[in-house]
Amino acid sequence: MEILIQILTTFLIGVFASFIGAIAGGGGLISIPFLIFLGLPPQAAIATNKLGGAGLSLGAAAKFWKEKKIIWKAVMPLCLIGIIGAYLGANILLNIDPAILSKMIGFMLLILLPLTLLKKDIGLKRKDTRPVDKGMGYVLFFFLMIFGGFFGGGAGTLMFYILMYFFGFTIIQSNATSIIPWFVMSITSLIIFIINGLVVYQVGISLFAGMLVGGYLGAQTAIKKGNRWVKIIFLAVVFVSAVKILFF
Repeated sequence: MEILIQILTTFLIGVFASFIGAIAGGGGLISIPFLIFLGLPPQAAIATNKLGGAGLSLGAAAKFWKEKKIIWKAVMPLCLIGIIGAYLGANILLNIDPAILSKMIGFMLLILLPLTLLKKDIGLKRKDTRPVDKGMGYVLFFFLMIFGGFFGGGAGTLMFYILMYFFGFTIIQSNATSIIPWFVMSITSLIIFIINGLVVYQVGISLFAGMLVGGYLGAQTAIKKGNRWVKIIFLAVVFVSAVKILFF
């Protein structure tokens, strides 16, 4: 009975976390602490969450693909960057403490928040950007993928910023386009974690199923409500995520 309750609870947390994640990012900041609460060691929680995150990506990508929200010409280079970043993030012993890196992400989210509020049209309309802007975007995306392969909490939200600021995508296009490289990054790091025996499958499979459902529902809601509504949710998630990373 206790196992069934754990499976059901994990499924529901997966639905909720990926619903939020598919709309505005930040789902890992909900699911990873929950897995640690279940008793998983931090490394196992992060590794198992990668399995769940693959469900989020598949569920959301199915809806975004159907609605033609993915900017495909950006997908391939971002996927290649995601593979390299995930490999480095999952394998290399970073010189910087992961906790410090998380704090840096939190500070960056807070710094970018007022910029998004001041630039009222950011994320609402598709804009052309200069090659130099896109080049900077690819560089930042690469470092973000290293962090994503290693931990990832808050990285999805920051990825939206990169695609909006440096590539000129709307917030829904940023969400839809980032789903595929995030999936590639997750699978790459997941394989490495599986090889090292860090994935708890009983929990991970339930989380995967919940995130598959939540990802699809989140993408469906984002498309239905539109860029302006999603931006409001995004700003709220940015603030909550930054506070959680920095103070909890």
